[in-house]
Amino acid sequence: MYRVLYRRPLFNLNISRYYSTKKNELIDHLKKSIRETGPISIAQYMREVLTNSLSGYYMTGDVFGRQGDFVTSPEISQIFGELMGIWFLTQWQSQGKPDKIQVVELGPGRGTLLYDMLNAISSFSDCSRSICEVHLIEISSKLREIQYKKLCCSSKKFDGLNFFWHDSFNKIPDKWSMIIAHEFFDALPIHLFECTSNGWREVLVDIDDTKNSLYNFRLIVASGPTKASTALTGSLAYKTFKIGDRIEISSDSMEISKQIANYIKSNGGVSLIIDYGQDFIQGNTLRAIKQHEIIHPLSEPGQADLSADVNFCYLKESVTNLVDAYGPITQSKFLQSLGIKARLLMLLKSALPTKHKDLISSTERLVHPSAMGEIYKVLAFVPKGSLKVPIAFEKSNN
Repeated sequence: MYRVLYRRPLFNLNISRYYSTKKNELIDHLKKSIRETGPISIAQYMREVLTNSLSGYYMTGDVFGRQGDFVTSPEISQIFGELMGIWFLTQWQSQGKPDKIQVVELGPGRGTLLYDMLNAISSFSDCSRSICEVHLIEISSKLREIQYKKLCCSSKKFDGLNFFWHDSFNKIPDKWSMIIAHEFFDALPIHLFECTSNGWREVLVDIDDTKNSLYNFRLIVASGPTKASTALTGSLAYKTFKIGDRIEISSDSMEISKQIANYIKSNGGVSLIIDYGQDFIQGNTLRAIKQHEIIHPLSEPGQADLSADVNFCYLKESVTNLVDAYGPITQSKFLQSLGIKARLLMLLKSALPTKHKDLISSTERLVHPSAMGEIYKVLAFVPKGSLKVPIAFEKSNN
């Protein structure tokens, strides 16, 4: 069953100091679109802000790491990617060691996760020899360049592997695959809805040209039904909500999780989805991050990352009868089940004493409940009717 976080203020932050008066092409483009067609959905706003070819956030270059706006788990410690590789190795073994397989990543960032995964798998020659292709789902040409340098130019480790880049998952060729999506679903567009006395109404983005406005845009509640809110009404008919409740739905997330599940059903393979979120529906989780701080998501479009918590329950519901879904479990449980402490001890033995503090603190950050250990969750898809429960997980939920 769904649970709702009731009446949490949408933005409860002191963020006026982040406001920028700079007019850029993206802001002008958004305003023109709204003037011509009316207020837009948050989903459309997110698509434009993150991937618009004019100045979309992910289209402009490297946004990751300490010098960027946020740091991801693979950038914190090599152990993260190594353990992902080991998990996929165990699944390849449990599914009969298929020959001529491929690795697929959605949203590869800098390519660090893939690099560490493939490096770990390369220690197991039988599995490593089976991997003939690597496919990266990436729409940003700037990030593709960074990924190419990381995976194809910085080392001879992956000589003989063929790397391919695609705009969408449905372009992946048919083959048994190891599929991973790390911090991918949180950036997919969401629709936000509010329960009103007149039924569900969509929360939209409108221009804000008022004299005292801090931002270029504001959120409004649609006066009447939209196509998205009409579709929502039927799906939530059996659930109870109060006036003022808000919920987020990502139809793009459902569609892509279905694509992954159908792909595994047809070709075999296994997937991992790792992201921050909950196993129930939420409202008001949209956030923007710039230089490692949270800012108002409408304040600097194109200059900050936009994301929302992933609803893992929604992902699982979307793949019912297609695959067996395991989890979500916490990142802490997943990594500890795979032996993160043992791997840390191995690295400490071979590292210089001056590196010990960083190795320990980075590992702690991945698993500690107050850092990334609890908020990040892991969800696995395996072929329907698989006899073995994947390592780190418990009995299938569907």
